[in-house]
Amino acid sequence: MALSHTLAQSPFVLPALVAGVFLLAGLVKGVVGMGLPTVALGLLALWMSPAEAAALLIVPSLVTNLWQMQPWGRLAAMLRRLWPMQAGVAAGTLGGAWAFGALGA
Repeated sequence: MALSHTLAQSPFVLPALVAGVFLLAGLVKGVVGMGLPTVALGLLALWMSPAEAAALLIVPSLVTNLWQMQPWGRLAAMLRRLWPMQAGVAAGTLGGAWAFGALGA
């Protein structure tokens, strides 16, 4: 029986596959410290459109990134140290979007 036929017949197969993909991607992020979106998007795109897979990644990516920001007591010092880089990233993103015509005409 083909996987697509199984996905259409059972309401439990796709959620089980998604859970398995996120477990694997979480394991990769736990070992390496990054890679959850890369692994999860690549594997989820086997069973759904990339846009749907990206939508499923929003909450897990946010939660794991917030978790990695701990301990919260050092967050203010880190932001004071890194604010110029973050401002440069924001300015470069907006400047690049403007230069390529994505912002206004």
